[in-house]
Amino acid sequence: MPKKKLVLMMEWLRPAGVRLAIFSAYYLGKDAISRFHIMGPFVVMLMSGTVAFESLILGEAASEKIGYAPNRVYQIQSGLASAATAITALLVYMLDWGRYADATIVTAMLLFFTFSAANHVATAIMERNMKPVNSMRPVMALLLIGFLLPHMIKALNQ
Repeated sequence: MPKKKLVLMMEWLRPAGVRLAIFSAYYLGKDAISRFHIMGPFVVMLMSGTVAFESLILGEAASEKIGYAPNRVYQIQSGLASAATAITALLVYMLDWGRYADATIVTAMLLFFTFSAANHVATAIMERNMKPVNSMRPVMALLLIGFLLPHMIKALNQ
């Protein structure tokens, strides 16, 4: 499959995967803590994992989609950081390190996507990069925060 098609699939895979994680959390979880333990790490694995895949495997096609100049050295470094976050989320889930570990890995991911969203806004303004994907990054970050934060707070307060 061509890399450009895979890059476009990532844009659909993320919201579909987040919906599946939420559905699974409500279907399998008994309370706020167990729901967040499913939802949080799986959303992190999905979001950070797909970013890592794009950065490490799809490189130039991923840059083109967003409207950035390709920089393989930086993309690889950034992709490895995202892979580390996704793998840590997997460990947090599999080893059941508890709600504070769940909250920590989700917070790290949300901070990354918040900073990334700010970068996308700056790029849109300063470089007039109005590609749809670039413009949607801040919206998606806000949606993730708006959805995950209340669940995290509820799990931490239980």
